[in-house]
Amino acid sequence: MLRVLFPIMSLVVAGFSIWMDMNPHAPDSGICLRGGCRIDQTDASILSQGATPSVAEALLAEDPADPGMWCAYGEYFAAAGQSEKAVAAFDRALQLGPGLSPVLVRVANFDFSHDRQAEGLRLIPRILLQTDAFDELLYSYVRASAVPLPQLLGTVIPVNMRVAASWLNWEQRTASDHDVLDTWAWMRQHRLDSETAATQTVAVLWQRKNFIAAEDLWSDYTGTTQARRTQFLSNIRFESDPKRTPLDWDLSGGDSVRYDRGGGLTVRFAGRDNLNFTGMQQRTVVAPGRYRFAAVISAEGITTDEGPYFRIADGENGHVLSESMPITGTVAKTQISLDFTVPPGTRIISVGLARRPSIKFDSKLAGALHIDSVSLTK
Repeated sequence: MLRVLFPIMSLVVAGFSIWMDMNPHAPDSGICLRGGCRIDQTDASILSQGATPSVAEALLAEDPADPGMWCAYGEYFAAAGQSEKAVAAFDRALQLGPGLSPVLVRVANFDFSHDRQAEGLRLIPRILLQTDAFDELLYSYVRASAVPLPQLLGTVIPVNMRVAASWLNWEQRTASDHDVLDTWAWMRQHRLDSETAATQTVAVLWQRKNFIAAEDLWSDYTGTTQARRTQFLSNIRFESDPKRTPLDWDLSGGDSVRYDRGGGLTVRFAGRDNLNFTGMQQRTVVAPGRYRFAAVISAEGITTDEGPYFRIADGENGHVLSESMPITGTVAKTQISLDFTVPPGTRIISVGLARRPSIKFDSKLAGALHIDSVSLTK
């Protein structure tokens, strides 16, 4: 008997489903109120026709334990100006779905749009700790609340590595230098900082021309604050891969130049181009005064009459402060020194290699320049 009834019942259910698809009913129809409509059909009907009191009740009839339905109920009452009923509906949604981020966000949307800022702020850390899907929206609510940053950090913005990095990134794009630095200091205090966050923050401050703050942050993060009082360059023996910050080496130059670390830095020129070259650059913060740049170098088979040379320039306007003679041919280990003056008004300088194109027929640059170490001191 069951073998016969089962396929018959399956056909009846399938037929009913097809009939409902072909003949959609209003959410507040009798059949929907008795649970005969699919949830997606009810939702689609509401989107096309709008919600009414009977539609809202139909939602709950579909699934009274669904917090999303209670959110929809609350949104209907909110749109109708019935705030007390909306609050009750959203409270019920929170009871049924305390760990569901989409539910919490819908409740927060209501709170922040209905003068319930304190309630909304209490929901934000719960959502942030669950997902990153709503970060941008939630941060916009946080900023619109006008709550002072010190009162947000550690409460609304929880002590969490992911959230802290995300909030810092938001601050870097939208907030003042002061707030960015305060957020960074809080992250350092709670050991939420990272090299990625440090380099990004330095880059942002540098781009905003807050050079001193950028250098102070980087020196503190790398533990070189004391050393930079006498040595104004970092990674002077090229012992580590350059970090992605203006305060370390930028090893660029195109396909015709290759850099190899090991016992210093070797710059290899491929001999394919008459290079107009600027590479191996580092920027640093300086005050007006007299300085000395020094480099211990050797060279092997550098071709043409225009070899690479060291150049010191204003880091903002490019004005050249000093440059060495071009290095050509094969050179035994030697030291190059440049004494120069940083004039008033210059805040940062750029230190690095350059090469002018040769006007001779045999102008393609080849060979290798090895740099043992560099130095920049008062």
